[in-house]
Amino acid sequence: MKFSKLFGRGKKETEKTAPAPAKEEIPEDKKDIGETFIETEAPVKEQTVSAKPEAERPTAEASAEKSVSGKVSVRVGYNRSFEAKLIQSDEKLKNYYGEIKNCLLSYGVRPRMSWQYETFKTGRNLLVKLAMRGKTLGVYLALEPEAYAGTKYKIDDVSAVSKNSAVPVLYKLKNDRRVKYCKELIAAVMEKFGLGAKEISREDYALKYPYEELEPLIERGLVKLTKLKGASENGVIEVSRERFEEIAAADGAYPEVVESISVSEAEEKLADDTAEKFVEESGRLSDRTKKDIVNIDALGKYFSAGECVTIEEIRKRVPSVSKKATYVKVLARGILDKALNVEADDFSPTAIKMIVLTGGTVKRTKKN
Repeated sequence: MKFSKLFGRGKKETEKTAPAPAKEEIPEDKKDIGETFIETEAPVKEQTVSAKPEAERPTAEASAEKSVSGKVSVRVGYNRSFEAKLIQSDEKLKNYYGEIKNCLLSYGVRPRMSWQYETFKTGRNLLVKLAMRGKTLGVYLALEPEAYAGTKYKIDDVSAVSKNSAVPVLYKLKNDRRVKYCKELIAAVMEKFGLGAKEISREDYALKYPYEELEPLIERGLVKLTKLKGASENGVIEVSRERFEEIAAADGAYPEVVESISVSEAEEKLADDTAEKFVEESGRLSDRTKKDIVNIDALGKYFSAGECVTIEEIRKRVPSVSKKATYVKVLARGILDKALNVEADDFSPTAIKMIVLTGGTVKRTKKN
């Protein structure tokens, strides 16, 4: 993927911390990657080359600038609203959305579209919540997960996340059959609350939400700037130039950070090889004397958001891990609903995805 395609095009200007002439030509030894320039040679001392989008507003998925240390400071990506995701989704997903929304409205429920979700209520009761997960429409339902475990519906139990307490069943729409089954689940919800379906005038939501480019969505406030994982208060995170180029070239580049993620959602949102590009090497050497494992949901239980999770702290806090463990592998299980900066000896691919997608960082110790 070319940088120009990944980052878009924007106005470029040069900033210096040292005094500089009023106007300066961009040297030939800088490589244009869309919104910004990266020096091909070592930077001049006390010089930072950056790009500012027009009217102080970014015009691409991410931007980067060369720092004095020789590392690339990678800025944030975009946080798309539910409506923006719907607008930029493909026709198939829009048709699924239309089928489900028309079905819901036939029961006389009240819709409300927020930044992350679209909810459907009767009175104060939340019945259904819709969310966009990559190219999949997720339908959260006010049903008991136990009643549908092991059935043809293949639901996800998301009751462990407090914000899903009213709608603990997640059903993902991946094909036409699942749309049909979803309508059956919706009927079960409505029966639970004593609601019956009526004939309504169906709306074509593919026509209502035609595709738009990023720029008009930003202008309308449907897309906002969001910090990268590990970014400082001014919204930058330093990585080596090589790592920046590797990650930027990967499909999907920096994934959108979510509040919480399940194992199945993580698998859908990020490929194994892309996730591996976010793993950094720790300065520590691994010690394979006594191996143990820890599950990702256990880390979420015993560590607070933003904390640095080390092997020493895992041994101290997680009861299931041996106090004598010298080598710890992190495995995926359950749900992770906070950003953690985890250093361990090894990770399953899905565990890496869950940490990255919730805004955390991953460091793997060096092999001895």
